[in-house]
Amino acid sequence: MQVFDNLALQEVQSISVDDSPDRLKEIIRMILQELNQMGYDDVCKILEDESQTKLDTTQISELKESFLNGDYENILQQLDYSDIINRKLQFEIQKQLYLEIVQQRNYEQAVNLLRQLSEYNEQESQVLAKLIFVSEDASQLYAQLGIPTDQKEQRLQLYQKSLNLLNFGDFSLQTQFDKVIDQALEYQIKRCPYHNDSNENKNYSLLIDHNCQSYQIPKNNSILFQGFDDEVWIGKFSNSGIWIGCATRKNSIYIISKDYQYKINKAHGMDINSLVFSSDDKLLFSGSNDKKINVYDVQTAQLKLTINQHTNEVLCLAYFKNHLFSGGVDGWIGIWQDNGKLVNQIKSKVVKNILLTDQYLLLHNAAIFSITVIENDFKFNKIITHMEEQELIVSSAVSQNQQFLVLNVSKEKPKLHLWSLKTFQKQHVFFGFQVKGIEMKCCFGSKKDNYVCVGSQDGKVYFFNKNNQLQQNVINGHNQAINFVDWHSQTAQLLTASDDKTVKIWTQDQVVQQQIINIINEQDQPSNSQLSEIVEEQNDHEEEEYQQQSEGDQSF
Repeated sequence: MQVFDNLALQEVQSISVDDSPDRLKEIIRMILQELNQMGYDDVCKILEDESQTKLDTTQISELKESFLNGDYENILQQLDYSDIINRKLQFEIQKQLYLEIVQQRNYEQAVNLLRQLSEYNEQESQVLAKLIFVSEDASQLYAQLGIPTDQKEQRLQLYQKSLNLLNFGDFSLQTQFDKVIDQALEYQIKRCPYHNDSNENKNYSLLIDHNCQSYQIPKNNSILFQGFDDEVWIGKFSNSGIWIGCATRKNSIYIISKDYQYKINKAHGMDINSLVFSSDDKLLFSGSNDKKINVYDVQTAQLKLTINQHTNEVLCLAYFKNHLFSGGVDGWIGIWQDNGKLVNQIKSKVVKNILLTDQYLLLHNAAIFSITVIENDFKFNKIITHMEEQELIVSSAVSQNQQFLVLNVSKEKPKLHLWSLKTFQKQHVFFGFQVKGIEMKCCFGSKKDNYVCVGSQDGKVYFFNKNNQLQQNVINGHNQAINFVDWHSQTAQLLTASDDKTVKIWTQDQVVQQQIINIINEQDQPSNSQLSEIVEEQNDHEEEEYQQQSEGDQSF
């Protein structure tokens, strides 16, 4: 205790209270409040005397006196004028009054009061009712209620409870100092450009400005894939991160790993719009403006089958829980098994992208400036809401934790919009990258989805903190525009695909020597037409099934 006494005296003696602003007295009062809560009553008295600042104001002293004297009518009068007394506080006061009435054996009044108490908390009122029938020791019931048996201690406990329930001005005894600290920490977090939610950043100090390190951002180029036959428009990691799927301007598809490189020449007759891996990484699906979906064996790059039931351009593919989703210009979304069998279809508008979470099917509607949110019950007939934008949505991505959506709306002015999938409200806007008519893909990154990432017309990659809207970092990625970024959450690697005919892999670790891999372009490639006749045989049967299902589908 002597240590605290000395600290209190030294602190107060260094302060000239008379010349200090009111803020200083508030700081002293908060220190007094905290010491009081810790039980250091002697230290509180010393600090009060030396600083000439009382912990209790006149009003709160009168309130405390009323509690200790059991003057509950006066208590209600003191609190009523402020309109902040709530039902919980009223219950606690009436409960204490009930206890004292029972002790006075005024059972008729106790029963009447018990009726009022039961309206708020029936379960606790049942325990209180038992006190009427206990003639001797009621300590077990008091223990069950969590209150002391001594009346003076009961009233003091009620006083402390009341102060904790009230949250205004001088009554905010227990929480005021904590709130100041929480607000200071929250401010630091918002101003931290690299803030993340990992466990190592849970310890903060008010003496030193909090600042997370940028180590989670992959900014070291470990692998350079070069020699693609044209601009690389799509570059994606497989689910395990072992394989990479790429598509170029010449409609070639590349399937690449550390040990294997495959090129599929002229995989489609027109532009390739989407690539997606199956959950087990055994299959790669491609969708194109030629109305076809090709299915490739990842290990061999052999074409397994072609799905050609779409009647117009296939703009997007998604894979979720062992099913392939496809959409595009022809006004319906197909849900397929890996063998190409159509298991369900949904009417839609022109769909630019399909995103799925455990709760929702999110449709990026190309022509109506919105994201349609549909309940994911595999019936897909209940629209939850529409997330409206004022501009054309260029690209979209969902965070790994399925809580956020980022939209690239940079057709006119470069910017990203961050949306919450809990409230369906727009949270942040990110600026800084460059776009000139190119549809830049965007993505989330890090294990906690703390960052938003997008490529830029100037060949750079821009990173933004999704928590505070601050631009975190920029890396000089390529010599020309970056079309696609993909940040693998498990391996923490970033893939960038560019118009400069290269794909780069970026890591967090310092790279001693960059590995350069020249893509092989001259080799015999599997034919696109292989096995396509299997699909042709299915068309007549499934076209009839399609017509039957379409009649009951809902359009959105």
